[in-house]
Amino acid sequence: MLVVLLGVLLLALSYASGSLQTRNSTGLTDAVTWDSHSLSIQGQRVFILSAEYHPWRLPGNPDLWADVFEKIKANGFNAVSFYVNWAVHYPTPGTNGGRGDFQAGTYRDIQRFIDDAHRAGLWLIARPGPYINGETTGGGFPGWVGNVAGSLRTNNANYKAAWLPYMTAISKIIARNQITEGGPIILVQAENEFSASAANNIYMQDIINTYRANGIVVPIIHNDPTCWSSREFLSRLTRDTCRHILFGGGFLLPWGSVTPRGGTGYEKFWHPLTKSRPPLIIIPENVFYKENYAQTTTILNIYMLFGGTNWGQTLEPTVYSSYDYGGGINENRVATTKMNEMRLQGLFLRVSRDLLGADLIANGTNYTTSSLIHTAELRNSITGAAFYFVRHDDSTSLALTTTQLTIRTSAGTMLVPKSGAITLNGREAKFLVTDYVFGQSRTKILYSTAEIMTWTTIDSSDTLILYAPSGQTGETAFTFASAPTVSAPPAISSNFTGGVLTLHYTLTTGIQSVTVSSGSNRINLLIMDKATANTWHAPVIAQSGMFGNYFSVGSNTTVLVGGPYVLRNATISGNTLSMFGDLNGTTNLEFFAPASVTALRWNGVSHSVTKTSRGSFSTTVNGPAQASPLPILQNWKAMGSLPEIDPDFDDSGFVTADQTKTNVEPAHGKPQSCSQVLYSQQYGFYGGNLIFRGHFIAKGQETSISTTVQFGFAGGYSAWLNGIFLGSAQGSPSVSLTNDSWKIPTNSLRVGRDNVFVILQDHMGIVETSTNGGKEPRGIRGYSITGGNTSFTSWKLQGNQGGAANAPDTFRGYLNEGGLYAERIGAHLPDFPDTAWVSASPITNGVSGAGINFYRTTFDLNIPDGIDMPVRLSITPSDISSNFRVQIYLNGWQVGKYINNIGPQTIYVLPAGILRRQSTNTLALSLWSLDGSGSKLGGLQLISDGTFSTSLQFRDYETPDYAEQKGLRPSPANVPPM
Repeated sequence: MLVVLLGVLLLALSYASGSLQTRNSTGLTDAVTWDSHSLSIQGQRVFILSAEYHPWRLPGNPDLWADVFEKIKANGFNAVSFYVNWAVHYPTPGTNGGRGDFQAGTYRDIQRFIDDAHRAGLWLIARPGPYINGETTGGGFPGWVGNVAGSLRTNNANYKAAWLPYMTAISKIIARNQITEGGPIILVQAENEFSASAANNIYMQDIINTYRANGIVVPIIHNDPTCWSSREFLSRLTRDTCRHILFGGGFLLPWGSVTPRGGTGYEKFWHPLTKSRPPLIIIPENVFYKENYAQTTTILNIYMLFGGTNWGQTLEPTVYSSYDYGGGINENRVATTKMNEMRLQGLFLRVSRDLLGADLIANGTNYTTSSLIHTAELRNSITGAAFYFVRHDDSTSLALTTTQLTIRTSAGTMLVPKSGAITLNGREAKFLVTDYVFGQSRTKILYSTAEIMTWTTIDSSDTLILYAPSGQTGETAFTFASAPTVSAPPAISSNFTGGVLTLHYTLTTGIQSVTVSSGSNRINLLIMDKATANTWHAPVIAQSGMFGNYFSVGSNTTVLVGGPYVLRNATISGNTLSMFGDLNGTTNLEFFAPASVTALRWNGVSHSVTKTSRGSFSTTVNGPAQASPLPILQNWKAMGSLPEIDPDFDDSGFVTADQTKTNVEPAHGKPQSCSQVLYSQQYGFYGGNLIFRGHFIAKGQETSISTTVQFGFAGGYSAWLNGIFLGSAQGSPSVSLTNDSWKIPTNSLRVGRDNVFVILQDHMGIVETSTNGGKEPRGIRGYSITGGNTSFTSWKLQGNQGGAANAPDTFRGYLNEGGLYAERIGAHLPDFPDTAWVSASPITNGVSGAGINFYRTTFDLNIPDGIDMPVRLSITPSDISSNFRVQIYLNGWQVGKYINNIGPQTIYVLPAGILRRQSTNTLALSLWSLDGSGSKLGGLQLISDGTFSTSLQFRDYETPDYAEQKGLRPSPANVPPM
């Protein structure tokens, strides 16, 4: 998905207009229906607050899918939208007899991804493409799709023959996991960012027909970019098809996007909506997401909530290894402060059913006593409930503004608050309610100038949580038939007049508790400053049944819990409340639960509890123990990794590049002024470093060699003739191709004999369809020799060992590796025999000239069970004028690319599971200097993102090592010199 303009995409259902009571369905099931306001699931209106999360972007280890799902659920979301990446499942057209590779236990195990979401109690929106965009190589198209004759994403019969086996296979997986089959899938998207036209309407219908033919009965949605083409999008977001949108959870970053270099880049990025950097990064959640609700959005998908990593060759040329995206859960699975804001909103949305039937009445600056404040009024015409969204009219304003708001209520029009003011401190927004009914008691809030977090009924009492920033004032009014009994702290004043109980208060740090009793009804009102509210949770207490752990459809039963960093789930058995979650330090836990509960177990350990004056229980739980220091990276071994520049290197095992026609450039049919096509896609190499060896018989009059090389944005290449370095060329974040002329050095030719011209090229991924319809080549587009009327006699090409069709590492897959000698012999894998290598360091030795050295070391960790300690690798940049590139391999997985002179990324996640917590790890680096003077790393160390006590169960995720692939690669007996 390419986020443009405001970072917004529309997720639009095909709506029929109708009254609030009229429900529309596919005609195949009533499990998921809709009207002009919202979805209904099993007959109940549900606000879909969805998090975008891609299975392949948590590299290599499906064990951790559940961790992210649980964190998503814990923080207010009730759904997840996910792409399926055709490229990772179909490295060749006929993979697994056309059925594709969905191997259990790997990142391709889509069934497990779905199962883990279901266990967490999250609905799923499936988005299998066939095109997904998503800043992944080819936009999700396998590399071989670029070889298909004719245009892509059209009615082209050749293209249909390519996508049909994949879409059939994934449709069957989706079909058996729909809500109608007891699974979590409620919606399925056809294509992505796509506008149907006469040229492609049959294509869209073919996708829909494929879905239906394979048993998909839930509603099919689409994503039409024409709906967000106006920069005035937010002001236009008012009617049915625009109520269902996808809004950026952060923003994607391209190569070279942030200076100075450091971090992943996302720590420093400038957000286009807020025009700010952290710590103001929470503003999109607080202001713009609420703006979406104010525009009657009832399906909101946050792209990305967890971005993860573009490991190996899964990235496309506009983005780098980190796909953190500034999301609420960072690349290393750490829930950021954004998640606190999302939890507050999610808890409000799931208990505020009247909002789902509300219409936008009007908006503007005429609602408030300050013209600086913008208000939107939403009203449910059936129930009478109304919702007022207030923010600064200038959403980028940092002003502190006080105002009063004119509202319409069942008691008439009034200006509120009657005492004090509504305060908006800079980029702050509030969702305020009128005539809001809650709880078993059906108590009505006439109005409140503090926001509602959530409410629940515990035993026979209703508990309501209100919040606002500390120091601000609040006023909340309830309607009662007769005067209620109020028990409140002295600082909170109450007044009952004309059937209305009005409370006035100032938000202070902590919780102010008020009890209101009216007849047999009891209301526990908890008034919290926002910082305190950020620490509270309302986990679903799962009930029996297929969807018993889904809020609303399965269970509305919750407890209220304050304190945890993450609260994964909670259950009640007998007199014991059992909770599982994570702590980032010693934590005071407080909870409200049924009277039958008198004991607590946290992560399986019993804790004594104390009854508080407000009727809750509390206890203190110790945080994680002091972490062991991370090891120093030392004792490196090294070897040279570019034997191919030797003119006498035996390249008989390389692919002979002898094709003369191409479909990758449909406008030309063949490459520029060349007899052979030298595009890697045509020879089965779809990513990673490429090595070209051009042979010619020299006459002695040759003076130069000209090349046009296309590598993708931020790419580059180096050239040698008969082992002599000629030079390097590089692109930039906006340049993907260079034209160069390489002067042939004196006495470098072997007259009358075979001469070898070598190009080592970085492959930055395959473009998405926004460029040349997705058919931009990778490799050499043009070549010629000046002087002597000499031509190349043959070309040899090497990419990853075995190409996509026969890559020996079927577990990690063909996108994990490139064509470097070290990769081809398996030197990046654990247990590779490197005893014959020399002792050298990438920091002190580096590379002495142009070329590549490959480094390996090992280190041990000892992270105990019950501790989550996310680890990253930090590279200290060298002088920005030093041109070198690094690939990082952890236990055989290529987890990142570093480009010293471009950046911005210098810190790389070492994913848990792939990172062995209690055994030996192998770290390897390819260091490629594009300068004749050589290059070195400025520094290299392990760092941690924190230490958390956790209920998460880790295991060292064993993936194939060198011994397990022995015999599948060339022998490493002849080690090239450094």
